[in-house]
Amino acid sequence: MPTFRRVLFIAAILIGLALLGAQALGVAAAHRYLDSQLAQRSEKGAAMLAWVLSHSVSDAGQRATLADELYAQGQYALIRITDEKNGSTLERRARPDEAAGREYDWRNAWLGIEAPAVSRAFVTADGAAQGTVTVQADSRQARDTLWQSGVRILGLVVAAAVLWILVALNLARRMQTQATAPADGAPAAAETDRALADAQRLVAAAVQEQNARIESLQSEVYLDPITRLHNRRYFIEQFRLALADKAPEAGGHLLMFRQRDLAQINRHLSRAFADQWLRSSSDRLLKLVAEFGQQTALLARLSGSDFALLLPRSSAPQAGLLAERVRRELRSLRVPMDKHGWCRWAMALAAYGPDDNMSETLARLDHALMCAESADDDQVTPANRAPDSTPIGEYSWHDALVTALEQHRFSLTVQPLHDLAGALLHQEASLTLHDTADADPVPASIFMPPAVRLGLSADCDVQAVRLALDWLYAGRGALSVPVALASLAQPSFLSRLQRMLDDRPALAQRLILEVDAAALVEQEADLHELCRIATDAGGRIGVARLPQHFGAMERLHEFPLSYVKLSGSFIAGLQHSPGNRHLAATVVATAITLHMQVYAEDVPDIATQNILEGLGVHAIRGARVHSPQAHDLPAEHPWVSS
Repeated sequence: MPTFRRVLFIAAILIGLALLGAQALGVAAAHRYLDSQLAQRSEKGAAMLAWVLSHSVSDAGQRATLADELYAQGQYALIRITDEKNGSTLERRARPDEAAGREYDWRNAWLGIEAPAVSRAFVTADGAAQGTVTVQADSRQARDTLWQSGVRILGLVVAAAVLWILVALNLARRMQTQATAPADGAPAAAETDRALADAQRLVAAAVQEQNARIESLQSEVYLDPITRLHNRRYFIEQFRLALADKAPEAGGHLLMFRQRDLAQINRHLSRAFADQWLRSSSDRLLKLVAEFGQQTALLARLSGSDFALLLPRSSAPQAGLLAERVRRELRSLRVPMDKHGWCRWAMALAAYGPDDNMSETLARLDHALMCAESADDDQVTPANRAPDSTPIGEYSWHDALVTALEQHRFSLTVQPLHDLAGALLHQEASLTLHDTADADPVPASIFMPPAVRLGLSADCDVQAVRLALDWLYAGRGALSVPVALASLAQPSFLSRLQRMLDDRPALAQRLILEVDAAALVEQEADLHELCRIATDAGGRIGVARLPQHFGAMERLHEFPLSYVKLSGSFIAGLQHSPGNRHLAATVVATAITLHMQVYAEDVPDIATQNILEGLGVHAIRGARVHSPQAHDLPAEHPWVSS
């Protein structure tokens, strides 16, 4: 019996050390991670506050408002702004109640979690030192998390200890009973071995369960192991907080995008390559979001192929512009799938507001992603609400467009169009919206679809024509301006257009109005009226996107058109499709007969350019030819008053 008790005692000590060591390792790992997260939060808050103060905030009232808004997020324990010029200091510090103070005295001192206070200097626009900001993250949530995890693990250790005591007492009682009974020593020894083996299995199972809980805790706390983006659980918590935001400017947008061919990439290009590609793509997207200025944006990986970009407190124009830039970035990061194809992305954008249901919002996005996959393109699909409700995105777009129209927040982006010999044919203009004075301008391809849906396209096109006439007054040559089909359907637009052209007849002679080829088939009467107004004023009419509506070929002779444009996938398929080449030759021959010129856009390569030159196309524009058209926004957009 004494030998058996010593064996039980030694085994209990070893098992206790193993369990306590496992607990200590788990708590230490969580402690290191929480310390690094608090330091990063302090660094991020200080850098963001210093940047905002350096670029836009000048007086004490604005600084106090900015400090209050940052402090109201509940993530910071100290925010201090010191002005070096007058020596004033603005401070916001957490003041815990008495109970929280007692909790800090023993718990936080024992756990040793404290966020560092990070200071950053902010300067004026000319580089002169203006003051210093100091930000310290709130460590109470991290402390509570670590404490709760430690208590759970300690409870598991105590439960294992109680179980071991019960097993040991049972073994001791059985051994004592067998020792007093008249029996041979060999059966007693065999029974002891079996009891020890059972105890070892129970202890091994308890240790395995403990290790599994530690790994589960670490996987919940840490980031996605491949991309290093935030994982789904963290994203869901942040999205829930964004939906619970009660501030007047609450709401925002959520962009989701899905890699449709990830399984095929893993099969054909190896799993290691796919992981590296996803990691580099995530780094590029994080850099893009940072350069865009969305400090509160959150990029996360929800599953193997699904990603999400949360944009709290973002307007519809800015969310649409960032979504378009993400789309172009993903397009540039595609990898080849086979001899001719590339991997495909599906994208969807949804607006959300306070108290929206998270499950319904995510379900709308998932449905929009499926629609995008059915469309088989990478365009951003809006995730609209049910037909009996009004999407908050429409409210946001309506406010932005109405404000821009009232305050004349529009400008023109002008690019030249040359013929094959390099001679200037005319300038081509596109309308640009300026949502705010310090934000990036929004191109017409993003804000015109909501303008059409809201019935504001005619007002936007009137702004474009007015700006075009102002540009013609100061510049030389002709200028083309696109006109939306929805605007033609509004009688008020044609009457307003005629008044503008009649008021400035000398400038109207150099104006070209460009319409979609669908107008020749779907809005024949409206197009006839537009042609009458333009030709009476001495202007011209052009037709774009003819390959998308080849039915318009039958009616080209009915309208006094100046030129037609070939573009899109039709141009991209000229090199490989004899049918496309025959159709292009027919278009050119028809246009020459009707005294019209033919222009080509979206030309992908020199070989396609040579084909078009041989067919007699007057002007060629594309990414890899001598007369390029920049599809991205230019560096500066001068505002032209209308």
